[in-house]
Amino acid sequence: MIAVLPVAICFITALCSWLLNSHLKAQRLLASFGSFAVLVSSVFIFWKVWQLGPLTLAFGNWQPPFGITFRVDLLGAALLIVSSLIYFSGVLVSIASLNLRVELRGYYPLFHFLILGVLGAFSTGDLFNLYVCFEILLMSSFFLASLIKSKNALQGSFKYAVLSVISSFIFLGGIALIYSGTGTLNLNQLSGVSISVSDSAFPVGLGLLSFAFMIKAGLFPFYFWLPASYPYVVTPMAAVFSGLLTKVGLYGLVRVLAPHLSIIDSSLPFLIQALALISMLLGVLGAISQDNMKSILSFHIISQVGYIALALALGTGLGLAACIYYLLHHMVVKTNLFFVVSYIESNEKRNQISKIGGLLERDPLLALLFAIPALSLAGVPPLSGFWAKVFALRALLESREVLGVLFSLAVSLLTMMSMLKIWLGAFLKPSPHYHNNPKPTRWRWFVVPIILLNLWTVTMGLYADQVFEVVQKISLDLRPGEKTP
Repeated sequence: MIAVLPVAICFITALCSWLLNSHLKAQRLLASFGSFAVLVSSVFIFWKVWQLGPLTLAFGNWQPPFGITFRVDLLGAALLIVSSLIYFSGVLVSIASLNLRVELRGYYPLFHFLILGVLGAFSTGDLFNLYVCFEILLMSSFFLASLIKSKNALQGSFKYAVLSVISSFIFLGGIALIYSGTGTLNLNQLSGVSISVSDSAFPVGLGLLSFAFMIKAGLFPFYFWLPASYPYVVTPMAAVFSGLLTKVGLYGLVRVLAPHLSIIDSSLPFLIQALALISMLLGVLGAISQDNMKSILSFHIISQVGYIALALALGTGLGLAACIYYLLHHMVVKTNLFFVVSYIESNEKRNQISKIGGLLERDPLLALLFAIPALSLAGVPPLSGFWAKVFALRALLESREVLGVLFSLAVSLLTMMSMLKIWLGAFLKPSPHYHNNPKPTRWRWFVVPIILLNLWTVTMGLYADQVFEVVQKISLDLRPGEKTP
């Protein structure tokens, strides 16, 4: 029963929040306590998995491949902690920044159902339930993206929904082929399937699943919905989207490809590497060209997703470990940067760099809270982003991927330039308008989650060796029989 605890708590919170739809204060209180309970239960699950191994729950005692199974291994437990931390932080920032009109449109119930889909995806033990969880978060995220009744928001939401529906059909096709070729959809059983002895249905199904997950992750050329939708979503939800939505797609890629990358046809890893390199470059170039801070951060998601996919596609144990470390780092850093922008929006009533200035002088704490995740994103030591890039470069050098190394170094430099653009324009430059805005009314609700996420970033950097030992163990669990990376 422990394996289903975060999902169960989130589901109960979502239902109760829906029943309390007209009682906003009760919804806020419920969201705070519910998200904190999910975080505590996720930490407990990680501890249990670390001590005892994967936790499994077969609903109705129906065993695989016939029943619904939840199986939380070390990868799932680690992602549950990060997702729950983002969930709790997102609730606090939402309470601090959202106006009543948005909150009363069903914001909190939709938020809880979105997280329910994410937690379910990281907890489920079979492909079909992974598909169901994807659909839950798809529907929730679509309605959340449409809460602001603007033309740009609706257009971005429509693009996101259309592409997601296409990927869902491809996902279903892949599931059908895999089941016809293996007779099971259980992820643990599929990890032991030998491609060499199965018919063509399994490798073709694997390719379709990879294609569907690449769409959901926002790799080139399927990334256009990201900069078209995220800048027009309410900023706290854009932060949660940036930390979780594309990462669930990357999780799907890791889950289905990691056990088989060293033995499948080399054309698929080569394709992923090529798309990853293009995503890295186009994402960072798009970011540099923007004036809107949310647009800059949205384009950076594309770039950083490319880093993660590139490390995965190497097909080595070290590459997989670097991929997972980068994933755990980026989920938090990107969410945190959006939270900082949300704070700026609440205070300045705008987010264009050209229309903001003097933030360092007026709010030194805000400047510090921005500098930590920004420097981490750019890869400055000793923060988590530096080690994420070091591990990725080590994996690339081990595989003798010279082009990947050159792209990684160049994109890191361009990322630093885009972060400097925000720093010089919004923080150091004198304000173009004379004003002395007070801090947001609930500014402490902003500061607490931002500090929490900054602590995660600093801790992952200072204890990089210990964290990398954990992700190496995850890599070995995903690739049984492999040598330590």
